[in-house]
Amino acid sequence: MTKTLTRKLAAVPALALLGIAAVLALLVASPGDFSDAASHRDAPLITEDPTADNTDVYAFVSREPGRQDYVTLIANYIPLEEPGEGPNYYHFSDSALYNIKVDTNGDAKPDLTYQFDFTTKIGDVTPNTFLYNTGKIGLPPNPADPASKYTNLNQPTSYKLKEIKGNGKGQTLLSNARVAPINIGPKSTGTQAEYEALAEAATHNAGNIKVFAGPRDEGFYVDLMGAFDLINVRDPGVDTTSGFNVHTIALEVPKSRFQAAGDTDGVIGVWASADRPSLKVDDDDDDDDGGKKMTQVSRIGNPLVNEVLIPLAFKDKYNATQPRKDGQNIRDYIVNPGNSQGGAALIPILNGLTGCTPTNDRTDLELILLKGIPNGVLPGFAGNQDTQNRGGPVAADVLRLNYNIAPGADANKLGLLGGDTSGFPNGRRVGDDVTDIDLKAAAGAVLHVLGAINCPASLTLGDNVNDNDVPYLGEFPYLATPHNGYNHDHDHSSLSSPMVAAGVGGLGLLLAAGLVAPRAVSAIRRKESED
Repeated sequence: MTKTLTRKLAAVPALALLGIAAVLALLVASPGDFSDAASHRDAPLITEDPTADNTDVYAFVSREPGRQDYVTLIANYIPLEEPGEGPNYYHFSDSALYNIKVDTNGDAKPDLTYQFDFTTKIGDVTPNTFLYNTGKIGLPPNPADPASKYTNLNQPTSYKLKEIKGNGKGQTLLSNARVAPINIGPKSTGTQAEYEALAEAATHNAGNIKVFAGPRDEGFYVDLMGAFDLINVRDPGVDTTSGFNVHTIALEVPKSRFQAAGDTDGVIGVWASADRPSLKVDDDDDDDDGGKKMTQVSRIGNPLVNEVLIPLAFKDKYNATQPRKDGQNIRDYIVNPGNSQGGAALIPILNGLTGCTPTNDRTDLELILLKGIPNGVLPGFAGNQDTQNRGGPVAADVLRLNYNIAPGADANKLGLLGGDTSGFPNGRRVGDDVTDIDLKAAAGAVLHVLGAINCPASLTLGDNVNDNDVPYLGEFPYLATPHNGYNHDHDHSSLSSPMVAAGVGGLGLLLAAGLVAPRAVSAIRRKESED
């Protein structure tokens, strides 16, 4: 038997990482089963490899005027980055591959993979300093050339971007493309406007695809500590992620690209992953990969699935396996959590709060999280279940988007639950309140789809964090400017965002009455800032 050991070269001693890899290898039946994993510290092993840790993935029809024929795909990594942690600041790992994957036909296999391979050069200006930059960081001399470097940046990061089709054939879209620098402070990166000019210089055009890589504000707002203190909800909630950053890869892809890759119904499945080099031992066969094979160590599709719905004993295996295996691997945890996990699982805990949350036979959550909502189930919603795969869509934790649904004029943060068919769980926008949506749905806000009565108490659930700590952008890459290391805090007040606050209206009332929409699942990421 061939065992694959992941050699994680992150922020942990090499032997420790090899130990982690060994565990991952034994968790999965065969090397071919490896895929992706993660969210904010969502599994034991990935906490030791933060630069490969997926935090969130987003997929939505671009809201910028004139860009409705494009879909924005975003994946974030490195959870809860403290902005001032220098002089060796957070950066993408040179030894990892970062992927955004798209299934165009409902078989839970990637038909398009956008793969980022990063390189950081230490001491690019001079090795004879301890500093990240040798002066105020300036715009590249030739901003139109992705390979033109920022001035005075002593640790520049660049990347190669490949587009890989389902048959394994790939093409390089960008080479040596610059990554946005860290937002250090006024002497190094200037005012917020000056920093944004630096960040805008890291947005590149790869043919008809727009690309960005670099630090951004952590846009997932949630009261994490309230959630993990045995679901100890407080009012107002505290936005635990306030003042922190993440590292982002973002793409704006024309819909025609998905159609060329086999999509015919306008529904795609999206997830993100990170891979590390593998070291083969116990080799029984004649294959020689030279130790260059890659092993998936992290993945994420729908928010909060691995974080709060999957039990501790399976979290690492989830991170190491392919979405197409989710039907056999994780379905029971989502559909029958009472029987498969017992009273300590999230949904039984929610039943203890509401008194009316079913703990088994949760076909509503199976549709929302694993298969998509069929057309015709919810009046006014064309559905986001793929219709192309013979035998129906393969059950998989991927973010499903019907990109034929145009963005509404007024976005509602409760997405489909709030009557907004262009929001979560139809894809996910940066401002969607996925914590509240998931809590309500998991507690029983959409049971009518099963012919049952909704749990009335479910509609009152939430983490009382209702906005991000800083405003999102109205254009690509949509996530806000990263906090600077010199002047930031973790106690921001809630700000109004362009999205409508919590109200459940119109179509949302139908859902609340019991029809079908709120994607339910993952459940607890507290959102937002403290007043």
